[in-house]
Amino acid sequence: MNVKDYEYIVEIARQKSLSEAANRLCITQSALTKFLQRVEAQLGTPLFNRIGKRFVLTAIGQMYVNKGLEIMRLDQEMEDELAKMRSDGADAIRLGYSMGQTSFIMNHLLPAFYKRQSAMSVSLKEDSSTGLIRDVEDGKLDICLAYAREEKPGLSYFPLASSGMALAVPKHSPLMRKAVSRPDFPHPVLEDRSWMDEPYIRLASFTQSGRIAQEYFIQIGRYPKSRIYVENVRSAMSAVENRLGNCILAELPHAIHKVEYLSLPDLRITKQRTCLITRKGSQPQEAMKLLIHLAQTLYQQPEKS
Repeated sequence: MNVKDYEYIVEIARQKSLSEAANRLCITQSALTKFLQRVEAQLGTPLFNRIGKRFVLTAIGQMYVNKGLEIMRLDQEMEDELAKMRSDGADAIRLGYSMGQTSFIMNHLLPAFYKRQSAMSVSLKEDSSTGLIRDVEDGKLDICLAYAREEKPGLSYFPLASSGMALAVPKHSPLMRKAVSRPDFPHPVLEDRSWMDEPYIRLASFTQSGRIAQEYFIQIGRYPKSRIYVENVRSAMSAVENRLGNCILAELPHAIHKVEYLSLPDLRITKQRTCLITRKGSQPQEAMKLLIHLAQTLYQQPEKS
């Protein structure tokens, strides 16, 4: 039987009437009657009890319809996936990027890529670094732009930058006036912990930045006043930009959010490496090599204001 056969039986069950089902299926009632008789003969059992003009499912008929609905659902899922693959292109690059890197991907990397590879398709996925790296390992992504604190066997790493951890604060925050310049820090330094009495945006610990911030608070034995909990860097940056609180996170050189960074003297944690990551042993197509080259070239370029 094909999927269309199941659709016919399911429609009869829904309408409880051959004539109504035939109308909805746009076939004649006689054709639908012959079809049902043929199916029941093949199965050796009736699927419906005839009660007057009503068709009511038997126990076997109910099981048949349940399985038919499942087959129809799987068929639709397959059609949807095939349509997506046709839309993306069979040779599309499956690129993942960590939340917070949207500006670099959309404003810099892809425009430069399409100047050289106008016919190439790219399928994008945004997720946490942990999720992206897992997807590369599982073959669900070809390449990802993510933070990497350690290298995993079976993966190749193409470094783009090392990102320090800092306290992100809104533009013109009063904390900027409390900070002092020190030659051994990349940003003005807050030498006391008065910032911990201000509202804080807590970033989920399953993110790299959130986990490092959590380790820092455990190390100093103190926690800030959390106002909002968010699950990704993009939301954290947006909350800071809108003056809802401050947040410890990795610096993003191409972030579009209007925030400023402050260094914390006791936040001496190893910098996070921002890398492009692929599976070892895979032979990257020319388009993938171009993508890697462009990312390595563009990532360190300063954002134009």
